[in-house]
Amino acid sequence: MDPVTLIVAALVAGATSGVTDTVSQAVKDGYAGLKNVLAVKFAGNPKSEQALADYEADPDTYEKPLAKQLKETGADQDTEVLAAAEAVLKAAEQAGVKTKYHITVTGGKVGIIGDHGTVTFN
Repeated sequence: MDPVTLIVAALVAGATSGVTDTVSQAVKDGYAGLKNVLAVKFAGNPKSEQALADYEADPDTYEKPLAKQLKETGADQDTEVLAAAEAVLKAAEQAGVKTKYHITVTGGKVGIIGDHGTVTFN
């Protein structure tokens, strides 16, 4: 899977989980952790910080600007960011969180089917 798609899928899963009280604490904690890791990665870069804030407010409109910032800052290649994103997706899958992405996490490998394709991140 494309690392940007992995991170965005994790943000979608975490944000989606915030609207229900039944979602596991692991999803909520993982989502908070991912946002914190991204905040540290984006620190001092107002454009990136704003892209993350805008995305949280309106994911449909700001997905592309956030994806651009993930690439420009190198967050899409940061092992800590990717590990945090994988943790969110794994917790979301176990909690049964439904998003536009089909999330499958097995043995630390993530596969997502969504938006016209199947990709695997090893």
